[in-house]
Amino acid sequence: MKKELNPFQFRNINLLTHLLEQDAITDEIVEFIRQSELDYFSLFDKYRLLEKNINIDEKTNILKFKKDYLTNILKTALRIYYGMHNMNYFVSLVRFDIDDFSIFNNKYGHEVGDKVLIAVANILKLNSRPTDYVIRFGGEEFDVILPGTDMDGAAVYVEKIYKKLKKTHVSYKKEKLAVTMSAGISYFSYNFKNSKTIIDQKIEKSFKNLQKEADDALYEAKYLGKNRYSIYSKNKSDEYPKIRRMYIKLK
Repeated sequence: MKKELNPFQFRNINLLTHLLEQDAITDEIVEFIRQSELDYFSLFDKYRLLEKNINIDEKTNILKFKKDYLTNILKTALRIYYGMHNMNYFVSLVRFDIDDFSIFNNKYGHEVGDKVLIAVANILKLNSRPTDYVIRFGGEEFDVILPGTDMDGAAVYVEKIYKKLKKTHVSYKKEKLAVTMSAGISYFSYNFKNSKTIIDQKIEKSFKNLQKEADDALYEAKYLGKNRYSIYSKNKSDEYPKIRRMYIKLK
């Protein structure tokens, strides 16, 4: 794979050369530099997307949904991890849904509903990494894609969001309205060992599956009482349609 090196990569090469000359190089340093390159490319690709206003939801000022986000993430990671043996690259997806959002619109008015949407979007933006993708999926649903993050890391992220959300209220006249969300977590792993190129259609299919799994887990969280999150489990794949039907009936 031929590509031109940019100044950032030349800096890393010079740094590694210096450390090698000083016999001070370690696996931890190499991994740190590799991760810094991944973050660099992720930011570069993300801000290139942000330059296109068509990708921004006007109300919440976060990304609109696009089917190629996972493809872009993996193409970025491939530049760094290509050829690494026995290396699985994890990407997690969290789907948030504002609990009982219709009440904000129907009881207090759409202006309050908009305030809730904006408050949630701001919490997600301020508590996500620059390389994460914070997306308004539709209506009161938000997706957050976490590159380089496994299931445990995604759970830590969601718990952090819940702590911030617990302190958040939306004002209506003299009332302070609490906002809660339910969430579903799914994750995906990709091995770059034998991958020279990323096949867009294949990854887009994986992205759809990732979203479906997160949505299944979200419905489980809703069914269990809301204001909580669930992690998708392949062992329960046959149960999720039933859980979805029971929640809809309960609702």
